[in-house]
Amino acid sequence: MTTHLGVAARLARTALAGRLATLDLYPGQDTVLLAISEKDGVTLRELAEHLSVRPPTITKTVARLIAQGLVEKRVSERDGRQSHAHLADKGADIVDAVSAARKAVDRAALAGFSSRERKTLRKLLQRMAQNLADTGAAPTVDIAAGD
Repeated sequence: MTTHLGVAARLARTALAGRLATLDLYPGQDTVLLAISEKDGVTLRELAEHLSVRPPTITKTVARLIAQGLVEKRVSERDGRQSHAHLADKGADIVDAVSAARKAVDRAALAGFSSRERKTLRKLLQRMAQNLADTGAAPTVDIAAGD
């Protein structure tokens, strides 16, 4: 089972990477960009917790997004030790394209599946993830490419 799951995940990641490349994004940057778009002004710590990644990974990914002009980082007015991530205009402009890229890969991966099969698959994958998390087998993952 894990072999099939691994192959499907690798193929999905490759398909998404190709679509993201047309937007000058690397895998992982899409996840961060979308998370910031959902909660503009999120702290980097909250972002790391929400995405289940290590803080240095978020710092590095956000730095790349800043260099690309997609994100802005601002120091907290209340606590100078905290930084908040905000979408820059350029980042806001591509959020819809990033979402569309992810949806296109989902559509391709789930072609021929009925709605019931999609719903069942989603539930089973969530259950698998929870089972692995419960055993401690789910380490914090890196979302940034090119590390």
